[in-house]
Amino acid sequence: MKRFVGVLAALLGAALITGCGGGGDAAPPPMVGAAGGTVSGPAGAQVVVPAGALAQPTAVAVAQSASGAPALPGGLVTLGAVFAFTPHGTNFALPATMTVPFDPAALPAGRTPTLFKTDANGAWQALSGASVNAGSISAPVTSFSWAVVGLLPPSITQQPASASVSEPDTATFSVTALGTPPFTYQWQRSDNGGANWDDIAGATARSYTTGATSVAADDGDRYRVVITNPDGSTTSSAATLRVNAVAVAPAITTQPQDTSVAQGATATFSCTASGTAPAYQWQRSNDATNWTDIPGATNASYTTPATQAADDGSRYRCRASNTAGSVFSAGALLTVTVPGTIAPARLAAGGGFSIVALADGTLRAWGADGTGQLGTGAGDQSRSLPGAGPALSGVVALAAGSAHALALRGDGSVAGWGYNGFGQIGNGNNQTQASPAESTWIDAGTPRAFADAVGICAGTLHSLVLRAGGEVRAMGTNADGQLGDGSNTDRLRGVAVSGITSATAVACGGNHSLALLADGSVRAWGANDDGQLGDGTRTARNTPVAVSGLANVVAIAVGTRHSLALRSDGSVWAWGSNLNGKLGDGSDTARLVPTATLLTSGIVAIAAGSDNSAAVRNDGALFTVGINEVGELGIGALTPGFSATWQRAQASNVVAVGIARGGGLSHLLAQRSDGSVLTWGWNGDGELGRGPNPPFEENPGVVGGLNLN
Repeated sequence: MKRFVGVLAALLGAALITGCGGGGDAAPPPMVGAAGGTVSGPAGAQVVVPAGALAQPTAVAVAQSASGAPALPGGLVTLGAVFAFTPHGTNFALPATMTVPFDPAALPAGRTPTLFKTDANGAWQALSGASVNAGSISAPVTSFSWAVVGLLPPSITQQPASASVSEPDTATFSVTALGTPPFTYQWQRSDNGGANWDDIAGATARSYTTGATSVAADDGDRYRVVITNPDGSTTSSAATLRVNAVAVAPAITTQPQDTSVAQGATATFSCTASGTAPAYQWQRSNDATNWTDIPGATNASYTTPATQAADDGSRYRCRASNTAGSVFSAGALLTVTVPGTIAPARLAAGGGFSIVALADGTLRAWGADGTGQLGTGAGDQSRSLPGAGPALSGVVALAAGSAHALALRGDGSVAGWGYNGFGQIGNGNNQTQASPAESTWIDAGTPRAFADAVGICAGTLHSLVLRAGGEVRAMGTNADGQLGDGSNTDRLRGVAVSGITSATAVACGGNHSLALLADGSVRAWGANDDGQLGDGTRTARNTPVAVSGLANVVAIAVGTRHSLALRSDGSVWAWGSNLNGKLGDGSDTARLVPTATLLTSGIVAIAAGSDNSAAVRNDGALFTVGINEVGELGIGALTPGFSATWQRAQASNVVAVGIARGGGLSHLLAQRSDGSVLTWGWNGDGELGRGPNPPFEENPGVVGGLNLN
């Protein structure tokens, strides 16, 4: 009996929901619960909620209203009003049946209306599974929202997307459309950039998958689809197919090269790789073992920031990669030279001849050989192009005088060759040496070959050797006291320069000498007729004297009758003869003490010759001053005939420079960071290494077939 009463109450409740109405104020929305029910609205709109669709009683309403509804789809032809089924967002555990009325008279003959409803995102969608009745359409729904009956040509809501594949992979294009079903699809293809389109046979589904692709046949083709329904047709936008060739693994074809730059300059490394579109990533290592990617260094070339002393010895390599693999280049060494360290160690300009040391420590020489200056054996072997030099190996530094030369080897030994009339080679005699002979020094009366030499220089007719402990040995002519041993006696072997025990560099002039001490001060001895000793007098000295007023010196250079010093602040100071303005202080006045030149900062290396001086700036620029009679300034012209102000030579990326010193016309050598060698000036003996003509050259030019890196 109790069960019958419960069922009867449920039936009465359902009947009351169906039959609600009457006059007076609008009744509140009927409640629909677990038992389900039917809620009717205007013009026959209704919703039928099955039992079990709602877990809790819900106030359900059906109203003819578009208030708050999203905008209707473009092109939609409505056949009736918009109805609101509320509460919006109500979800049913089981589908409810929504019925929406429309005006049959507005429906064209033979056409089928579509019921559209908004989804949870506020987008209109066509309901599937709808049934059309006379003046209404019904469809199952699982949530409440706005609804309307209409006709809609296809409206594309998701266009085909461009695709990229690797041959022979296939590519798939898809489209999504809104509108009155049924839809038909026809995919089309264009192989001329969209100028002409052809139907693809059998491509009549919402998605189209190509056959196997190839770069030659398919790359760059475009695809689109024409969608048709009973209410019209529309064409999608075009999607582009990119087909990539099967990737070929990269291989390094050009390795980065070791590079030497002055501190403050940048260094550039380059590598190239074969393979399919390799991507580059540069790396740096401070120990040649552990490598770190350089952020942003993703081109075939990499240029460092302005270099610092701490960058010296670092290495750089590139990684080339693509989908088929990756490969590393060899590591390239960066050498950063700081002020005073890029002296012309591996190139030397002598009186009418030139000599350089290659990276492997072997020598090349050219120019005059009348007294064995080329060191290649008996007989005059003068030549105007580079050839094999003295038969030495392991050479790390060179020095050239008027007609002789010295080589310092990595084991600390020293060899010399050429004119030896005053014993300037130091081999114990005064005979010209057409081939290298070992230089020696006197140890308690016993001749010994050098084994701990760390520096050398060659004057007009004398030579100095710096030993590891800071002692300096001297040999050759001593007429002006240029050997510094307290006498004026010529020496056939190296004798100790008096009082010098902490030297870090030596420089030889025409008839005077300089030594840079560890404390940054300078000592000088020898001829002083033009004040080249810098002690404020013109008195020759056969023992070292302090150069006046100099401190913090990092490099020294000596010409025939003048001297230069480079300080740690990058400024250049000069003293001695100023004929032709070679001191670079803007005048031609001889200076008895060091005087500031017009180069006040940024200089990292200096050189001096007969009537010229040169300086290398931290960006590799070369500056010259002095005589220009045969183009010694390297400015591309013979005017002015001399300059007391520094001129920028036509040479860049310079790391070392040398100037010939002798009684005649001079030539210059410069090494660039890429290892090439430039020459200019006098060429009477082929000393430029660029052939016998012309007799002089004002334009710096590359010596062919020569690289010092």
